[in-house]
Amino acid sequence: MTALARTAEPAAATPPRSRAWIPLFPTLWPSMMRPGTAAPMPFPFTDPGRRAFTFARYGIFAIAQALGLRGREVLFPAFFHCVELDALLAAGARIKFFHVGRDLQIDPDDIGRRVTSQTAALYVIHYAGFPAPIRDLRQLCQERGLALIEDCAHALLSSTAGEPLGSFGHGAVFSLPKSLPTPDGGVALMSNGWANIPDPRERPAHSWVAAHALSLMLSNLEMRKLPAAAPARSIGLRMGKAAFRASGRDYVPMGTPDFDLTQANTNISRLSQRILARQDFAAIATRRRANYAYLLARLQDIAPPIFGELPVGVCPLFYPFRSDRREALFGALRDQGVEIGEFWPDNHFYGPNGEFPDADVLRRTALWLPCHQDLGAEALDSLVDAVRRAVAGVS
Repeated sequence: MTALARTAEPAAATPPRSRAWIPLFPTLWPSMMRPGTAAPMPFPFTDPGRRAFTFARYGIFAIAQALGLRGREVLFPAFFHCVELDALLAAGARIKFFHVGRDLQIDPDDIGRRVTSQTAALYVIHYAGFPAPIRDLRQLCQERGLALIEDCAHALLSSTAGEPLGSFGHGAVFSLPKSLPTPDGGVALMSNGWANIPDPRERPAHSWVAAHALSLMLSNLEMRKLPAAAPARSIGLRMGKAAFRASGRDYVPMGTPDFDLTQANTNISRLSQRILARQDFAAIATRRRANYAYLLARLQDIAPPIFGELPVGVCPLFYPFRSDRREALFGALRDQGVEIGEFWPDNHFYGPNGEFPDADVLRRTALWLPCHQDLGAEALDSLVDAVRRAVAGVS
């Protein structure tokens, strides 16, 4: 890669003050681009019923097709992102919502009361990597003859009582870029096979994959405070977008809420497969748990997390909390170089808007802090200091 030219500054100019860069998701280290395998692959990558997709949303669509949910009722949580609902709607499912508490808990008894003769499936989200009451829900589904779908987009590497999340249902889906530094990737499982649903055969455009990989790598350099990494990342991403547009297709940013049916037959990129093979999954889970515990110990007095305990087996995706001053806090942390996530503020046009007050509270107040494997002691200290300054500033 050629060096980026910089405009000369007057000799008397004061260099900008270096500040911490806390990325929202794991970054791509250059060593992960080399071929090879770092550690044995865990579940779900060893499951015989797995299939790979460029995005997890297309795995949800395929699961709904395989379960024959067109025209049939699916019980679905009132608190959700948006794109997972779009995937089910694209597959022709009819949606009936159930309650989610502002503590992100769901009640199997409440769900049971909503089951009717029209209900064909239950869709469950494991929020932030923490398990829903999945054993009770599995028993409910067995007793009522329902298909169980586990949304493990947040729950890669999480387990409960020794069993991995995603292994309880008839179908399950995982999103790789939320937990790993891959440009793309989703994994979907079907415990009873995929019926007549073919494997996805297409691959994402090389320019699109390259744009995301470059952004992830430059984010890594910026996190490590290498000179000029921040402007290089911005320029590199713009160049990648332009190259992708030149190929005649639209650029799709990571985290987008859009479901594009024309991409449903797209497999994971080969680059993401290579990066995946270089991950040390046991170390990732250990670091995420330690980082969550660190944030819990130092922030629970001013930003108490929605999940105040860290059960054995949970690999937390992030540290979720609520604030009545969400917008102000969001801006104050961004100004300090801390990427912070808004926990699903958007209302879906098909959603149960106003019907479930606790879900509405979450959409107005929920935020999340990163606790991923790239954050070491210095980054965590910077994150804690930034949160304390931000909370003090907006109080």
